[in-house]
Amino acid sequence: MKKVFDLTNKYIIVATPLILFSLIISIYMAASVRGKGLLGVLFSVFLLYMMCSAFTAGWGKMLKSAATDKEPAEPNSIIKDFTSGVGEYFLPSCGLILIAFIFNVIILTVTYFLGMHFIGDIGISADSLSKAMTDSVAIKAFLLSLSKEQLLKLNMWNLLILTVVSVTYFVLLFYFPALFFETKNPLKALWLSVRKIFSKKFFLNLGIYLLIFTANFFISIFSALFAGNVIMNFIMTLINFYFISLVAIGIFYYYNETFIKPKLGTTVDTYI
Repeated sequence: MKKVFDLTNKYIIVATPLILFSLIISIYMAASVRGKGLLGVLFSVFLLYMMCSAFTAGWGKMLKSAATDKEPAEPNSIIKDFTSGVGEYFLPSCGLILIAFIFNVIILTVTYFLGMHFIGDIGISADSLSKAMTDSVAIKAFLLSLSKEQLLKLNMWNLLILTVVSVTYFVLLFYFPALFFETKNPLKALWLSVRKIFSKKFFLNLGIYLLIFTANFFISIFSALFAGNVIMNFIMTLINFYFISLVAIGIFYYYNETFIKPKLGTTVDTYI
């Protein structure tokens, strides 16, 4: 754990592309919603996909350099890996994002049909739900308007979705580092990452995931609590970016130390 914090502090420059990308995407999303027509929407989605792929390629190369800690003359020099990473991993990253998206769509579709079968329809329209999410007062009034049966079904749906999303994130935990450490084939990377999750290190993998999940839960709570305070909201935003960088470097470091280094010079995968 200390090593991960040391690497994150040493290579804190990895947070810079993340912050800039988040800012660019926020501006892009705000501007793109003004577009009209199916063709405009499709082009906006395609451009967003390309930007996400480029960021994934460049940032992943930086994370790999930080996690392996190759001791460059200047830690901030790994920013150069971003541009080289875009050139080297752009197409694999396109495949990774597309496959992850399709995987999630399939999982959520199956979840929807299972939920409808075992839980049933809540009886809430999408329009009324969107209006209820405007502020805390609207949410409170919306919940008070629901019957006990509707509240029970709503809680069951929330639990189902939370469980499915959490399990999906856990299964895909090593997908990102697998692409940068083992293969540029996104399908093979998915297979290798899932094998690593359900290897002999399963309970250690699960413990690390639960630690990340718990930390993220508390950070999300504090972010919501301080949303109305400008200064604290800014501080929590910085903490969020630091936390994301810490987790990303940590996962890459763990993957390299646990699954890559022990296999160096061998042809046998001892973890599967």
